Amino acid sequence: MSESVVTSDIPDEIKRRWSISSAFFLADTASSVVHRVTLTDGSSAILKRLKPRGMGELPGMTFLEWRQGQGAVRLLQKEGTECLLEDAGDLTLRAHRLQHGEDASNAIICRVLQRLHAPGGAPAGGLTTLDQHFRSLFARAETESDERLREPLQYSAEIIRELLAHQQMVKPLHGDLHHDNIITGGPRGWLAIDPQGLVGDPAYDVANIFGNPLNALPDIVDPQRIRRLCDIFSETLDCSREKILRYAIAHAGASICWSLEDDGRLDESENALERLAFLTVTRGLLNDLSL
Repeated sequence: MSESVVTSDIPDEIKRRWSISSAFFLADTASSVVHRVTLTDGSSAILKRLKPRGMGELPGMTFLEWRQGQGAVRLLQKEGTECLLEDAGDLTLRAHRLQHGEDASNAIICRVLQRLHAPGGAPAGGLTTLDQHFRSLFARAETESDERLREPLQYSAEIIRELLAHQQMVKPLHGDLHHDNIITGGPRGWLAIDPQGLVGDPAYDVANIFGNPLNALPDIVDPQRIRRLCDIFSETLDCSREKILRYAIAHAGASICWSLEDDGRLDESENALERLAFLTVTRGLLNDLSL
């Protein structure tokens, strides 16, 4: 991850509040501005300042506060929409997978997942329910005019409605677990970052893995890989392979909707096209009794 030294674009009040001596710019996205900062005691941390479009990430901070470092980075300090987070490193699981392969990557995902879902006191309040999380899919499935999308989105919406009516073992969820949100480089090993902060059936927490990593479409639509992920995650989460795949299909439909909110048209959104391709493949697999 490339870094550049910056000192002027972090307000002095924040520097004083959290004793920041220097800062390195990491990212400026639609939802937040992120710096790696050095504190006056010499330690490193991540400063994340949410923008108006990033208010939906606040439940994720609640999740981190509840999780207290178990499987995820620690929330060190929070003031309104400004958050100081543990610096877990900058080696992503996506980069690790390129060097060490799919099986090694999946083993890490399962270890992180088990820690994220381990018991941890009273459940956090202020998290987003799965019903709320899927509202973009429900809305677009009713109004979509593109013939390529209308029926797939309605199919995904029907699946998630049924899943939501029969949730089991409801608990706090990361909500956005994928290969770029699992990192290492610090003393605590592999940790999850950037949670959405959801509450629902644990099977949803692996749904986004199926559509990742980035730039791996041949793998994403490979039936053998899809079956393998279903096997691994159903064992890890102690649920059926069918449920795992159904949540992955529902998430793909929602991901298409979120992408089109930013990119506008299907042909202009690489992510939406990839998720649509995944939906096409998985619909056949879901009906395959050999799954």
